[in-house]
Amino acid sequence: MKESDIKNIWQVPKYLPYVQPSLTDEILANAEKEIGYKLPKEYIDILKIQNGGYIRFTLPEILNEQIYGIGPFFPSLTDYNWTDYEDTVGFELTGLVPFDGDGHWYLCLDYRQNNTQPEITFIDTESDYEKPIAKTFQEYLKLLEIDTGNEFVIETDFTIEDLVKKISSIAVIKFEEPDSFAHGYPIYRSKYNESWVWVSPNKVPSGFIRESDDRYEELKSQMLPTSLRYPEISSDYLFINVSDDLQRQSLFDSLTKQGIKISEAKTYFERSPNR
Repeated sequence: MKESDIKNIWQVPKYLPYVQPSLTDEILANAEKEIGYKLPKEYIDILKIQNGGYIRFTLPEILNEQIYGIGPFFPSLTDYNWTDYEDTVGFELTGLVPFDGDGHWYLCLDYRQNNTQPEITFIDTESDYEKPIAKTFQEYLKLLEIDTGNEFVIETDFTIEDLVKKISSIAVIKFEEPDSFAHGYPIYRSKYNESWVWVSPNKVPSGFIRESDDRYEELKSQMLPTSLRYPEISSDYLFINVSDDLQRQSLFDSLTKQGIKISEAKTYFERSPNR
């Protein structure tokens, strides 16, 4: 990830329950006192943009979906306890501060060798395994790569509704009613032979929360205004994904013959020269 990408590190739309209240000096000071270490400047700078949540980048070979914020809600950087793992792993846990993980694995700020400049370490508590990722948090940020989810871009000025109709006509398929539950924006889904096809927009709500979430009434007003999932790509362009490679090529051949321009989403992102 390039330094210029920092301001756009956070995933859009942001999942509102995972975003903490805005970071203040007092919140930061209390958090550093609680964990017993100073946080890297680059970590603090990111939390000043948005205090935690899902990111739109990931590590090349290790899952990385979030960077924890600091605050009263789950997940928070200060809310961890290694007690249950002390007798199940062979490495030292004191000095590890997790900032992503699922209860079985974690990415951690690792203060075990240096209590002022943490390394970044991956640990798997089930497999009793640890792996160094980067010497500093800044170096970790440079390792991150944009996560486009194998999506392709359709360069068009059609509305998503009109594009779905056109694809339906060309491929002789029928799309289901759009579903916004998973990601907070409408995704159209259809079967193409034995594969699934998804079509989605670039312009989406800035945040989302499900009506079933406990804090829905508190946070629902933050779903607006709209933002771009990928600000590097035109707001009018749409995305398509197909679950099977061979079926994808078959479908795309049919669409391009009808004048629909399709490109891999990853081609819109320049690779950082310092990687």
